[in-house]
Amino acid sequence: MLLNIKNLTKRFGGLTAVSKVTFGIERGEIIGIFGPNGSGKTTTLSLIAGILKPSSGEIIWKDHDISALTPFQVAQQGLVKTFQNPQLFPELTVAEHMRIACHLHVKRALGVGRLRTLFGKSMTGDLENTLTRKIDQMLELCRLYKHRNDEAGALSYGGEKMLGVAMGMVCDPELLLLDEPASGLGHDEISNLDAVLRDLRTHGVTLCIIDHKVGFLGRLADRSIALHHGAIIASGTTADVLANDAVVTAYLGKKHA
Repeated sequence: MLLNIKNLTKRFGGLTAVSKVTFGIERGEIIGIFGPNGSGKTTTLSLIAGILKPSSGEIIWKDHDISALTPFQVAQQGLVKTFQNPQLFPELTVAEHMRIACHLHVKRALGVGRLRTLFGKSMTGDLENTLTRKIDQMLELCRLYKHRNDEAGALSYGGEKMLGVAMGMVCDPELLLLDEPASGLGHDEISNLDAVLRDLRTHGVTLCIIDHKVGFLGRLADRSIALHHGAIIASGTTADVLANDAVVTAYLGKKHA
């Protein structure tokens, strides 16, 4: 088991946002998580990524509990989260954003020696070439290579979200957590996203995706988990979960179940 979540719970004062959530993710899977607004989806991913600390429960990553790690330490372990709305610098190019996202690779390669770059010392030619190749590979994979020299402010909303995915990928994740990657996208952009995510899996990346677009998740995910009021109400194949009466009721009300 690549990731094993056990009784994960998060309370904010008297509000329980995530309640005893338990599930696992195997290497190579695409897992979908969905539910209505306020169901605990983003909170669950933020707990896994170390952005929030659980009130109780365990987050086991490759047999090690990572519940107490910082987001940077979690990312170093190979578990990377993207955000629904990437916070980009409009005046920087796509390639410059990718170089910023290479910080984990630089740390692994240079260790404490990376501090020299703060004082005008350049990286070795080999490392520069490695980063350039990695950036170009990820931009090709995410269908952004032709925009590598464009400013981020000139990208479409779909392009901005795809740049967020590419920046996550350049961190060398084993598991990529995607927070509503399809929200706000048109039909063609969603088709492009679907193709990109399938390509990511062929490159050895395991995916966990939350989204409101159940049709998109239904086509893509091997298994799905439905949340409601912070608790799991159904899990299994995506088709079975979408047909579950409790899930239909959570989305549409009892008369539709």
